[in-house]
Amino acid sequence: MQCAQLGLEPGGALGHAYLIPFDKRQKVNGRWETVSTEAQLIIGYRGMIDLARRSGQILSISVRTVHANDKFSYSYGLEETLEHSPCETGDRGELTHVYAVARLKDGGVQFEVMSRADVEKVRALSKAGSSGPWVDHFDEMAKKTVIRRLFKYLPVSIELQKAVVMDERAEAGLSQDNAACYHR
Repeated sequence: MQCAQLGLEPGGALGHAYLIPFDKRQKVNGRWETVSTEAQLIIGYRGMIDLARRSGQILSISVRTVHANDKFSYSYGLEETLEHSPCETGDRGELTHVYAVARLKDGGVQFEVMSRADVEKVRALSKAGSSGPWVDHFDEMAKKTVIRRLFKYLPVSIELQKAVVMDERAEAGLSQDNAACYHR
């Protein structure tokens, strides 16, 4: 139902969203037991980009990984800059940073950069940080994490705000029931 409300297609090649089973556990007679399994909507980074574009205020969003052998620099302040030239010869090395850039309809540009250490801190807070996509698809999860951070500075629609709340609740291992009513 949540996928339909957001206009995202679960599974498939688009990578918009995934329905993932999460075990709900509680202590029964002093032992932790699985009491039920709940399918939760996990929004992929491509789904987040699609939702952001629908706001009408964002022309494009791109997200990239930076590796040790790439040329990369950025600075914040009144004249913010971001430059990235991927290494084209040989091994790019380990992932060091991830960034997302949004071009706005009014001509503005907004970007967010996260170091690998920043991404690892987010991973450590995730219920599934030691398994699943954080292990099998780390780069994709890093991209999703930086996009989620970038959204804090963008003009976004109500549907995107709801999607981010649902996704954050799933990451934390919380039920998505009434996620649209959840406020921090």
